[in-house]
Amino acid sequence: MDAVLVSRLGDEVTLADGRPVFGAFASPFVGAEIGGARGGSVKLGATINADAVLEPTFTVRVVDMIGVKKDDVLTVQLSTEDGGGQYKVVRFKPDGAGMVDVVLSVNNERTDDIT
Repeated sequence: MDAVLVSRLGDEVTLADGRPVFGAFASPFVGAEIGGARGGSVKLGATINADAVLEPTFTVRVVDMIGVKKDDVLTVQLSTEDGGGQYKVVRFKPDGAGMVDVVLSVNNERTDDIT
C-alpha cells in the first residue's frame, strides 16, 4: 500500500513510544444496536461481550510496526463512539505482502491506587 494513501485515509494510532502511525482500525459492534423492549433500542455492547465474538484489529504496514511487541499499549485516535481509546497488543497476523493485522484487546489496566 502506498504510504501517502494510508496517511491520508487511515485511522491514526499512537504507539507506546509516542510515534503516530496510520492504518485501518476495525472494532466489531461499535455503535451496534438491537431492538429493546417497548420499541427502544439497546446498545449491543451492553448486552454481550464483543471481545468473545471478534477482536478489534489495526491493519497497518509492517514497516510502521517495527519495535512494537505483545502487551504494548496503543491509543486509537478516534472518538469513543467510534472505538477510540487504549488497547493492548495481543498478537500479530502478517499477510506476507507487507501488511499486518495487529489483534488488540481492551486495555483494562487500572490506573488508580487500590487501598
